[in-house]
Amino acid sequence: MKKLHLLAITAFLMLSGMGLRAQSFDGGLIAGAVTSQINGDGYAGFHQLGFTTGVFARIPTEGPVSWQLEVKYSLFGAHSSVDEENFGLTPMNIRLHYVEIPLMFRYDLSAFNISGRPLDFITLEIGLSNDFLARGLQSADYEDNFDNSSWLFYSLTGNLGIQFDLNEHLGINIRSMNSITPCRLHPEAPVFSWFHYYNIALQAGVIYTIHHH
Repeated sequence: MKKLHLLAITAFLMLSGMGLRAQSFDGGLIAGAVTSQINGDGYAGFHQLGFTTGVFARIPTEGPVSWQLEVKYSLFGAHSSVDEENFGLTPMNIRLHYVEIPLMFRYDLSAFNISGRPLDFITLEIGLSNDFLARGLQSADYEDNFDNSSWLFYSLTGNLGIQFDLNEHLGINIRSMNSITPCRLHPEAPVFSWFHYYNIALQAGVIYTIHHH
C-alpha cells in the first residue's frame, strides 16, 4: 500500500508539472463503467462489470494533436456466466483493482467535414497505460481464494479509443484496453510466451474538461 501511496503522489506531481510547464492546457475529471474479462482463464465474455474514475491533464500541440496524461482507479477482472456454469464450469469471480496511469496521443478530426460541418468534436486516441494492482478478490465455487503473489503488481496495457464532445466541457469517451504484458503468469507456460493471463476491457466514460489558458 505504501508503494501505491508513493505512486499516487508521483502521478499527481506529474500532472501538476505538465500544467505548470504548459502555457495552455486543459484538465478534468473522468468517470465511467468498465466491462472486462481475462484472456487465458478458460472463460469467455465481458461479464465482469466494474468502474473507472480519475483525473487528467491535456496539453495541445500544433494543429489537431494533443497529449493527455491520466491517473485513474479502475476495476477489472472476470466473471463466469450463467451459461458457463450450467455447462459445468466452476462459478468464478475475479475482481482486480488497479491504479492506471495512461499517456494518450490524441488526434481530433477538425481537418475533416461532412456536408461542410467540421468533425472537430470527434477525437481519436491511442496510448499506453502503466497499471499497478492495488488489491484483488478471487473466488471459485463461491469460496475466496485470492493469492496476491499469483497476480503481478505491474502490467503494461494498450489503449485505443474515441471521444465525442457534447459541448465545451462534456464528452463521451469509449476505449478498448488490452494487456501487452501479463497480469498473471501461467505456471506451466514458458516465460516469454503468450500463454499467460491478460486483462481485456471496454470502457465507456463521461469526460468533464476544465479549460486553462
